[in-house]
Amino acid sequence: MTEENKLYVAKIIDNTIVDGEGFRTSLYLTGCDICCDGCHNNELWDINAGQVMTVEDVYKKITKYFTNITFIGGEPMLQAPALTLLAFEIKKNTDKTIWIYSGHTYEEIIGNDVWSKLLGYCDVLVDGRYEKDLFKNNLKFRGSVNQRIIDIKSSIMNDKVVPWDDTF
Repeated sequence: MTEENKLYVAKIIDNTIVDGEGFRTSLYLTGCDICCDGCHNNELWDINAGQVMTVEDVYKKITKYFTNITFIGGEPMLQAPALTLLAFEIKKNTDKTIWIYSGHTYEEIIGNDVWSKLLGYCDVLVDGRYEKDLFKNNLKFRGSVNQRIIDIKSSIMNDKVVPWDDTF
C-alpha cells in the first residue's frame, strides 16, 4: 500500500443527516494540524488513532448505499492525495455529491495545489476553524458562526466565495 493509496479512518457512519444535506455516509478521518479549542472530535487529532485502509476498500464501504458522501475529521486536507483519488473514483462511477469539512478556509485550500485538486472533486465545503466563543445552537451543518458553507463549483467558476445557500 503506497502513501497516496492509504487513508487513516476513524469511522464510517452510514445514513447520517448531520454532516451535510440529506442522507449521507460520513468518512471520519484522523489527523489534525489545527486542533481547535473545544473541538468536538479531538480524539481524532492523532493520525495514528485511525485504522489504515486502502482507497479501494474505503470506496467499497462508502458507496454501497444510496447516500451521498461527506469527508470529515480530524482534518481531511492532511490526507488530500489519497482523498483526491477516492473523490475521483466516486465522481467517475457514481452520481453522489461530496461534502468536505475543513478547519482551513477556502482561501487557504485554493492556494495549495494539493488541497485545491481535492476540492475540485467536491461539491460543498464547510470551512473555517471551530471557534468555541462563536458557538451557536442549531447552526445548519456547522459548529460556530464563522464557519461557511460554500458551493465549490460556483466559487471556482466565479473566482470568489459563493455560499451554498443563505448560510452567511
